[in-house]
Amino acid sequence: MNIPLIGLIPQLTYFRHVVRREQFFEYESIQKEWLLFAVEDGSFYFEIEHHHATASFGDLVFCPPGVVFRRVVISPVTLFVLRMGWRDDQGNELNPMQLDSLPIGKVSLRNMEKLLADYTALKQNNYLDERWNMVIKSHYLHHIWLLHCEEAEDLPTVVVPRTSDPLVQKATKLIQTQAFEQLSLNSIASTLGISRVQLCQKFQEELGTTPIKYLTALRIEKAKKLLTETNLTLDQISECCGYQNGFYLSRVFKHNCSMTPKQYRKEHRL
Repeated sequence: MNIPLIGLIPQLTYFRHVVRREQFFEYESIQKEWLLFAVEDGSFYFEIEHHHATASFGDLVFCPPGVVFRRVVISPVTLFVLRMGWRDDQGNELNPMQLDSLPIGKVSLRNMEKLLADYTALKQNNYLDERWNMVIKSHYLHHIWLLHCEEAEDLPTVVVPRTSDPLVQKATKLIQTQAFEQLSLNSIASTLGISRVQLCQKFQEELGTTPIKYLTALRIEKAKKLLTETNLTLDQISECCGYQNGFYLSRVFKHNCSMTPKQYRKEHRL
């Protein structure tokens, strides 16, 4: 069932705020509903089907029903655990097994200010009965979902001008979706039905840059946010950004920002 993201409305069925957990109760599980882990602090590694990555602050991890979800804590993690059903914008309940447009795996949000406001609201103790608590928390879940929908519609600010070429538009979306995992430009090109050389040529013609430079810009922006807004080590940040280790991230960061990650954290952290 291919419904636009903005037309899908999550309905919260379970909520839990987990604080500084050093390990999960279960290494793997299979849910009957859609499951969301929204990371407030710390980090964890996960595997969902062929999706695998490290999630940290600003990341949402979506797991569909009937699928094995494996996870391991990297650094003590604080997160929201939410299970949900889905409705369309007419209020009709949707079959959770037929929602092809929903993301699977990690989604990285860029508007940290709005996300933090929603997280704060989710943690508030409302002097209402449990039913109304769930209604209110469902409202903020929907707000976080809309934040993702808004960002999914726009190219990140690190991108140079928009392109009218449908193929380049699709390529940028694919790179955005997989930017913080072990991404292969060959697989991106194959998905689009072109060669890697053709992909690079079209990127250069339309955007004046290369796929690698575009990917690097996305990862550097993510690294900057994690350097200033978390206490993650450089190796942990490198995993969150799709790099093999902190040493390699440091080289890329210094080449692009003319300073080391350590210097950037010191100068920009409040």
